[in-house]
Amino acid sequence: FFEGAAGVKQVLIDMLNYRDMETRSFWPIAEMIKLLSAEFFDWHNRQRIQNKLSVKAIWPHSYLINIAQHPYLGGGKSFHREIRVAPKMTDTGMGYWIYGNKIAFLSSTREHYGFIIDSPDMAELMTVQHELIWKLSDRLPVNPDDVKGFLASLAA
Repeated sequence: FFEGAAGVKQVLIDMLNYRDMETRSFWPIAEMIKLLSAEFFDWHNRQRIQNKLSVKAIWPHSYLINIAQHPYLGGGKSFHREIRVAPKMTDTGMGYWIYGNKIAFLSSTREHYGFIIDSPDMAELMTVQHELIWKLSDRLPVNPDDVKGFLASLAA
């Protein structure tokens, strides 16, 4: 259990201990940027991409961001990320990220906490839930021009 913005960052840093893995997130991205900062997510995504941690990301409809303003959050093969937008009925300010047998839960900006559960059974349950929402969600297209500068910086 981790408290405060620094604690929530620690929850996400734990994931970076892994390599070459598919992950899944249900992520109110606009809320998380407010809580942890654009700079943190820029850094985290660079590390995640370097570690080849792919992500099937679902963003709740009410928490979308403009990728042109946050190019480090792009999607596609180079980002190791596919993004979908969840149906409006699933809007929530709390998020989770499944990686391996772990699930990181992160609160909204109202509560500032996060915790990790390490459980194969819980990871299986959350993966089933994620896949159901994934099937109901719409693909979020990413304009390549919006992210080319970020991608070029990865190659440098």
